[in-house]
Amino acid sequence: MSKDGKIGEVVEAAVSSGLEVKLGLTSPEQIKTGYPVIAEGEKFDFYSVVMDIYNPPVPVIDTVATSNLAKMAIPAVSGGMQKGYFGNIFYSKAHLEPIQIIDKKTGDLGEVETIPQYFTEVRFATAEDVKVIYQPTETSLPLGNLRGIPEFLIPIDFEKLTQKAFAILGRTGMGKSFLNKIICNFILQTKVASVLVFDMHGEYGMFSATDNSRGLKFYFPQKVEWFTLDWAKTKEAIPFFIDPRSISPEDLILAISDLSQRMKDAIWEINRAKADADLLASIKTAVPSQTVPESTLRGLQARVGRLSRLEFIKETPKSMKEDPFNTMLRRVKESKSIVLDFGRYGKDSMVYLFVANVISRRLLDLYEDKSDELPRLVIFLEEAHKFLDPSVADLTIFSVLAREMRKFNLIVSLIDQRPSKIDDEVMSQLGNRIILSLKETNDLKRALSGVPKADIWGNIVQTIPGRTALIVGDAVRVPTVVEILDYSKIQDFLKDPQTGKKRQTSEEIQRIAKDAEKIVTSIS
Repeated sequence: MSKDGKIGEVVEAAVSSGLEVKLGLTSPEQIKTGYPVIAEGEKFDFYSVVMDIYNPPVPVIDTVATSNLAKMAIPAVSGGMQKGYFGNIFYSKAHLEPIQIIDKKTGDLGEVETIPQYFTEVRFATAEDVKVIYQPTETSLPLGNLRGIPEFLIPIDFEKLTQKAFAILGRTGMGKSFLNKIICNFILQTKVASVLVFDMHGEYGMFSATDNSRGLKFYFPQKVEWFTLDWAKTKEAIPFFIDPRSISPEDLILAISDLSQRMKDAIWEINRAKADADLLASIKTAVPSQTVPESTLRGLQARVGRLSRLEFIKETPKSMKEDPFNTMLRRVKESKSIVLDFGRYGKDSMVYLFVANVISRRLLDLYEDKSDELPRLVIFLEEAHKFLDPSVADLTIFSVLAREMRKFNLIVSLIDQRPSKIDDEVMSQLGNRIILSLKETNDLKRALSGVPKADIWGNIVQTIPGRTALIVGDAVRVPTVVEILDYSKIQDFLKDPQTGKKRQTSEEIQRIAKDAEKIVTSIS
């Protein structure tokens, strides 16, 4: 690479298909897909992203490859011996996708409607180049640095991110959970919304059960209410239980995956005839009939019995002034965020599907009632395909949330590793997508559906490493490849907006309180 950062020159260009660049680097390993580069045209700088790097076919290579003469004929150790009258005989190329053009005189940004000339020099982009494109707003915080420019943090507008449904997509092990925790913290920091997190693995409360990293309740002790389904294990959190009278047929059909069609029909039949009793009790005491055969009923009772045995399903005691559901809803009205810890139930998919659907349905009822102006709430839905697969989407309220609820300030965030199983119409409603590595063809197509030049961006998504994401949508000016922040570094961005100082954590508040108590004791 030259001292001025030059990587090569344009040898082919089209508005529709991008730029082909002959590389002048000593090795193609000096550049990677997703890197930002600048093609320096006469009137415009073409801000571009490296989409592919390849060695074009050369007949003599095919002839001598694997032979003993190969390295003697083409000495790999001496770049100079590979040169002819017209430059390097053996070289690599890169395919670039121009993203924006920058007027050299005015600095104005524009869409790509033209191409640079032959032999236009191409160089690595610098922080000075990209800061013209990525302008922060009052509600911006960085999710990470621009791939290829580690010193430049990409501002993400969290106000725009949370205005519509959005998705975090990527294979297992690519960093979705860490990214999601960063996003939750930054939503609270920028005050654009509250969040509701179904915490299956104990990641979001005070400390992570996996790696002991700090959770939302640690950083925002006054803003976050922490509930738990497993109050014997998580004693610091508020016990949460579900009154069986609030359970609907849809909740059971979604949660219990091995129901036959006859069993599903039986649930509806029993629900119609149950009078004042709750649905679970009605199923337990039901007797066979012409519409509900004995074999169907026995199978249904055995399956529903799994839910009946869950400790957090119980009637609200008459002595309790306010049940946990209403406590949660009241906190939501007060702009508090909610973390619901699943404790020992975290690995039970049936429990997750059941609880998430019951709670979200109650929230939908609350937000559809326009009698109150309610704060914006983002519901984070992990394993989203289990709720939004076309075969079950009509049974859940999440398809309604994704399609319609932004006008009511209730937003859903889909977190998933199999986007191919999510309903097409739901995917089309997403305002922003944060896409980590995906390999499976159908997942790639669905994750990038509706994105211009999706096939080209698909190459990036297939090749980026873990904790690296393509961000597409109106929360960032142009499609951008970002290397995600280390979660341990987010403390640097969690500052009190009034003082500009780092936000005090619950641990620090408790320490100050103890010091104050010692002073008072010594005085008295």
